Amino acid sequence: MSASIQVSSRASEHSPSRPTALIATDVFGHTPAIDSLARQLAVDATIISPFADPARPFRSEQEAYEAFIAGGGIARYTEKIAHVLEQAAIPFQLALGFSAGASALWLSVAESPENNVNPNISCIRNAVLFYGSRIREYRMLRPTCPVRLIFAEQEAAFEPAGLVQDLRQRGHAAEIHSDSKHGFMNAYSRGYCVQSYTRYLGELSAMLHPSMYHTA
Repeated sequence: MSASIQVSSRASEHSPSRPTALIATDVFGHTPAIDSLARQLAVDATIISPFADPARPFRSEQEAYEAFIAGGGIARYTEKIAHVLEQAAIPFQLALGFSAGASALWLSVAESPENNVNPNISCIRNAVLFYGSRIREYRMLRPTCPVRLIFAEQEAAFEPAGLVQDLRQRGHAAEIHSDSKHGFMNAYSRGYCVQSYTRYLGELSAMLHPSMYHTA
């Protein structure tokens, strides 16, 4: 792998009392909003950005997308995530992916077409992938861990309802978040929705800290 690969982590070392999470960002990269999400989830987070400079600023979503494509796009991002998984010392209890990060994670946790085995299978216990639009091009893949796919109701490039129906027929846990736009989990996106963010923050927290959310 290239020496330019950089991965940022919110915590310098793992705390046994905290769950571990892998967060693959969208094309905005490692922003303060991602750090805030990791804090709110109370996890030891390994944060992966598509860019060599994990905190690279962008003036617009279009500028970020163009930089992402110029840097190798989904293929390069998938390689970067695979490299991190190969080097992981402990398994991640949860992997989160957003947009491009969701698509790259989907590819990273899929079975290898050569031998139907992905060496990264033991590195991720569960994954939740938000609005990974490129997943539609790789819907035939089979993930090696439980994956929940959450799509926005409105997408400019494709019809999410048809994709979700097809994914469900293939046995995947896929759903549409009603009345939402692409980017509803990212405060930097035009599609951001605070109500949606709050809802899924609660659901993710319950996954990571079940004893705190358990009711008799």
